[in-house]
Amino acid sequence: LGVSVVSHPGVTPETLIIRSTAVTAITLLHIILLIGPLTRLDKRFLPLLYNRRHLGVTMFLLAAVHGIFSTLQFHAFGNKNPIVSMLTAYWHSYNPSAGVANFPFEIFGAIALLILFLMAATSHDFWLKNLGASFWKCMHMLVYVAYGCLVVHVAFGALQYERGLAYPLMIALGFVTLIGVHLLAAAREAKLDRNVVRAEADGFAFACDASDV
Repeated sequence: LGVSVVSHPGVTPETLIIRSTAVTAITLLHIILLIGPLTRLDKRFLPLLYNRRHLGVTMFLLAAVHGIFSTLQFHAFGNKNPIVSMLTAYWHSYNPSAGVANFPFEIFGAIALLILFLMAATSHDFWLKNLGASFWKCMHMLVYVAYGCLVVHVAFGALQYERGLAYPLMIALGFVTLIGVHLLAAAREAKLDRNVVRAEADGFAFACDASDV
């Protein structure tokens, strides 16, 4: 909020809320997606993993405020239902041969918000117990679909109107960091898996960690 006021002195309260909640929510989403692979690389991150659901709910609430204020700001003063307008407005004026101008980026944000709502609503242990661990985990893996939708939403939306480098650099740095940390964690897990497979092939069975003895 402070940075937006300083960098855009004439900003309206609505635009201030739209910008600040968007930046905060997508920053939180990157942090949330980094926690899992970081715990694979360093066990000191485990307390964050145990409390990640609270970050997820907070992030959804911020994203919801962004979505509500954006819809009201840009679609509430026409002769259509604001939600219908938000979902259909850009489709009518989008021409694929003209590049990214008027690309219907808002629907990707709406899809991401629905997924984030589903995850926030089922984050409690009650749903983990009643839906089953496998189904619950698969459902919550949709966060990566939401992340992809948000990258499209931002790249074809806000970044088309921003003249500065701050937002493009933030998105690029976040994407590269996310992919890099996931690949590092995957490489480490693959090495551990290979060691387990070799041991099992030699007739060994896992009993406990050495530190448990």
